[in-house]
Amino acid sequence: MANPEHTPAMEPLDSMTVTLYRTGLTIVALTTLLYSIERIIGIEILGVFYLPCFAVGIALAGADVHLYDPKFRWFIPFMAWIGFMLLSFAYALKGSGSVHIVETFSLAFFYLAAAMFSVKESFCFQIKGLNLVPFLLLGSVLCRMFHLAAPEPYILILASFLLNWLVIAKWRMPLHFDIGDKSRYVL
Repeated sequence: MANPEHTPAMEPLDSMTVTLYRTGLTIVALTTLLYSIERIIGIEILGVFYLPCFAVGIALAGADVHLYDPKFRWFIPFMAWIGFMLLSFAYALKGSGSVHIVETFSLAFFYLAAAMFSVKESFCFQIKGLNLVPFLLLGSVLCRMFHLAAPEPYILILASFLLNWLVIAKWRMPLHFDIGDKSRYVL
């Protein structure tokens, strides 16, 4: 996390990972926005590509997140990996009746990772409502599980507004703010 009194020496790898992290968050935020708009207006924009696009964003952000505490540094990508494993099973089950359940659980793990990112970033930004993102994403998963199609896009559009607001704030700050004090990283 950023320490305003400390400016780390940025190596090219640092700049690249911060850019990839922010790009992953951007993909997550924009994908969520497009999908919720698609569901509200009834015109397919992402369609079946929603889940893979969201997964790519989570993978980028998860692989490039900068956290001091090693216990948490592995946990967010681990949630994404569980989501990817379930997603691979979902594609293997295409055509069977259980594919919807497996896709929903896959999305739940991707949403869990996105929720963790929003909580992590809420310590850096004073964005009102950012801590609601985990509950909104949970609400979306519950809507899918119980086949409540009507409220889901409205829940997601609220989450997407908060995520997009976060992404805009994130891109406005210097790259070195994501790195912070490198001496605090424990292997």
